Amino acid sequence: MGAAARATAADDGAAALIAVDGSCPEPAIDGAITALIPRGVAALPETARVSVVDLGETYRVAVKADGRARTRLFRDPARDCEQRARFAAVFIVLTLLPPELAFPPPPAEAPPAPPPPPHPAVPAAVPTVPAPAPRRWRLELTALLEGAPPVAVGPAVLATGGEVRAVRTLGPVALALGVGFEPRASFSISGLDARETRVPLDVSLRLQRGLGGVELAGEVGIVAAPLHAEGLGTAKPASGTRLDGGVRFGAAFRFARPGARVAPFVGLHLVLFPWPYEITADPAGGLGTTPVLWLGARAGLSIAL
Repeated sequence: MGAAARATAADDGAAALIAVDGSCPEPAIDGAITALIPRGVAALPETARVSVVDLGETYRVAVKADGRARTRLFRDPARDCEQRARFAAVFIVLTLLPPELAFPPPPAEAPPAPPPPPHPAVPAAVPTVPAPAPRRWRLELTALLEGAPPVAVGPAVLATGGEVRAVRTLGPVALALGVGFEPRASFSISGLDARETRVPLDVSLRLQRGLGGVELAGEVGIVAAPLHAEGLGTAKPASGTRLDGGVRFGAAFRFARPGARVAPFVGLHLVLFPWPYEITADPAGGLGTTPVLWLGARAGLSIAL
């Protein structure tokens, strides 16, 4: 973020320096101060120094004068720059000027105004933007494409289906539970035609980080994949159900503005099954094994709950 600094001086030479680091609020704090006090920043002490720092979903306002400093952290996930400028101006004026100095005295012929309430040393009454409750749960609805290359003595398999993932966010770390369904995947091995149905289940630990409008995530977890395979085109077709166990590695990219509830995403993953099952047929015997490596791609919508 770049820093933009500006100084505004009235005819009497009084000046206040306002340094803005970041793009929100934009350099509109001078106007917001003028809306609060007639002479604007010229009415502030000449020794005052103000720093406004854009921290993304929050912003910090620091005011220093006469050797004393006051700092306030505001939360604003919506990044309303005009509102940020107004809140920063209120904090600056209340910190630097007692209420009796912020406004001109009444006309001489008018009756004297009642004394103002005491000004607190700490501006506890400065309005803040209410922070929305963070959404900790996320539901991901996914179209799934997986393929097993012919590694070792395993067959080449291509499977399509869908997946649902529930994600519990804990700051930069999240826990993900995924359930997939691939109804029919056909393959051939040593002249035998077969098909299988897979239901991959995984529990993964996810590390995620937002970069502008993109959230990057990496996952590692364990997989249990029940599969049902049956032979085709044989005199005595056989079938069997097994449970594959392995390790899953994945990466995902979520495209969303801050605070968006629904956002598209894409992901890639790799699954290793180190203990494959033998594929046999009568009377040929052993023909190979179930795949040890699966590569997959997924795309869908992420919904914050």
